[in-house]
Amino acid sequence: MALTVLQLTSLMLRVAVSIIIFYFSILFFSKVKQAKGTGVELSSFFGLGIFALFIGIMYILFTYYDYFIFEFDLKPIELYKSAILTGYFGIIGLVFLSEKMFKKTKYAFTSYSIICCIYGIFFLSTVDDLRMFTYFTLPISIIIVLFNFFYFSVVKTKGEIRKKMSMAFIGKFGFFFFYLLSTEVGKRLLPFPVEFTLTLSHIGLLFTLIGWGLIFLSFETFTEFGWKEKMKELFIIGPNGGTLFHYSFLDVTNNQIPDLISAGLAGIKDLLAEMIQSKQKLKVVDHQDIKIIFEYGNYSTIALVAFENLHIYQSKLASLTKQFEDLFQDVLINWRGETEVFLPSRRLIEEIFGKIGE
Repeated sequence: MALTVLQLTSLMLRVAVSIIIFYFSILFFSKVKQAKGTGVELSSFFGLGIFALFIGIMYILFTYYDYFIFEFDLKPIELYKSAILTGYFGIIGLVFLSEKMFKKTKYAFTSYSIICCIYGIFFLSTVDDLRMFTYFTLPISIIIVLFNFFYFSVVKTKGEIRKKMSMAFIGKFGFFFFYLLSTEVGKRLLPFPVEFTLTLSHIGLLFTLIGWGLIFLSFETFTEFGWKEKMKELFIIGPNGGTLFHYSFLDVTNNQIPDLISAGLAGIKDLLAEMIQSKQKLKVVDHQDIKIIFEYGNYSTIALVAFENLHIYQSKLASLTKQFEDLFQDVLINWRGETEVFLPSRRLIEEIFGKIGE
């Protein structure tokens, strides 16, 4: 039986979805490879790579399954079972990622998804049994993923990260919705021919997957979600290398002398700049698990000591530098060594970076 235009279009779009998913899988695993040995948290990108890899394989298997239905009116059980269980492996990666971010459930739902997958492999052998099994078990994993991502996109993030995560949440919701349209339940939701519903499903998946993947690839590391816990100390350094203001993000009391530290920081950046003979100002000093990130104003230098160099720090330091120099411009021009005048800097820092323990 010859394939209709809609059937052929549906199959080609499924292949296109698979290619896009495989491409993102390669990109996620590349991030893991590039950052290996740097101390950056890699498990989240690894979870995304696993999700994309197995979902891509699932779509290839379902492409063959649909082809057999369209061309021969057959439903090969082994092909269907392989596709469903491969999809479960992908969901395991996504559930692991969400629990890694949430840090509250101790991977209970990852374990649940693994158990469901093992049960399906050994105890289910018909298309109807597998279909009913997924209808009852898969929504639990999906709900926990959506809940965890919603918690992080709305409750636990602010500013640019909140915008990105909100879009990621919408993309994830869209992915599950358009995927639903390709299932037996979804095919009955719309009063259209099956081939048309499948085509609509695959077009929606293409757009949501591209947007969703680009959002996650824009993050240098998923530890940006915990950026507050990665900060250690902040120094605002004057033109002579002295401390204008020091702020500690640690709950413990720091007995080190701020003036000695800031003078050392100023000396480090000047020495390194002299050694490399560069006209560009030093932005980051990387010493194993400690990073020193510099931001420069007209009259001051701000140095943030952190455990990781995250993109979010650069924009926040730039904002702090501008606001600090706008507030104290007249003082800085004629500064004679008094530091009490800079005490309002605490309010600026806490407005931009948040208070300790928040």
